[in-house]
Amino acid sequence: MTRASTPAKINLIFEVGELDNSGYHGVNSLYLELDLREEIEIKPSLGTATLSVAGDLPARHLNAVPTDSSNLIFKVAHALCEKLGVELPAIEIELYKRIPVAGGMAGGSADAAAMLVAFNSYLHERFETKLLTTPELKELAATLGSDIPFLIEGGLQIGVGRGEKLTPLSPLTFETHWVVCVSSEGLSTPVVFAKFDELFHAEPFSDFSALKIAGLEDLAAVMSNDLEEAAIALLPAIAITKARLLELGAVRSMVSGSGPSVIGLFSSLEQAELARVSINNSGGFALVASASYAGTRLED
Repeated sequence: MTRASTPAKINLIFEVGELDNSGYHGVNSLYLELDLREEIEIKPSLGTATLSVAGDLPARHLNAVPTDSSNLIFKVAHALCEKLGVELPAIEIELYKRIPVAGGMAGGSADAAAMLVAFNSYLHERFETKLLTTPELKELAATLGSDIPFLIEGGLQIGVGRGEKLTPLSPLTFETHWVVCVSSEGLSTPVVFAKFDELFHAEPFSDFSALKIAGLEDLAAVMSNDLEEAAIALLPAIAITKARLLELGAVRSMVSGSGPSVIGLFSSLEQAELARVSINNSGGFALVASASYAGTRLED
């Protein structure tokens, strides 16, 4: 049995560039890892490769995860086997989810990162394949999804291109505590980008390398998301959630990625927990998370 876990991510800053020739927008992003962690467990099976899903999330989220070959986990497994020159073995894959589905926090990419690290180790131990290094895993990850390379190493990083070209930054010198408000409705990332194109023109990118974030107020001042207004145009309830977080004491609230999740930055874990309880008691669904710097790792 081999286990690995992977964090969630948020984009502290998310700038959207022009469409490139392949139909994708360039991005300029500041990624931060959060300690909501997905877990993958792999063990031998007598049949074919199978995937099962459990987790701490509402049934709507767990039921939305495909368990067939369309899941990115299986695409990772096939890509890794092809690179290492082996057939896909009979395995049972158990996925434990803590990251909301379609919430702008890269839950699917986190699953893929955990599978890459776990399956790399599993194949090496059982079939004596080459054990790929972290740079080799990140190179393969970039062919499978833009957020996966960041999630392998985690921490705080600038991401450009489609987000896969990364520059690590030093960890923040202060704690950050976040309330993640999960919408009962989903938003399609391509639809949000299309709405952005309808409403706005891309602006020149900022230079994040010179950012000075010495404390909570500095962080709140630089947080921004070019997709926020597009997401709100598609789902106006997002604006209500943003305002609610500010009422509950958030220093800053913002749409996470392409939405529809909304994140609130709080000055203490106690304040964040109080806000989470208030939102959940009023019929919403919120989680508390903190910044972390562990990346994807094998678990005992």
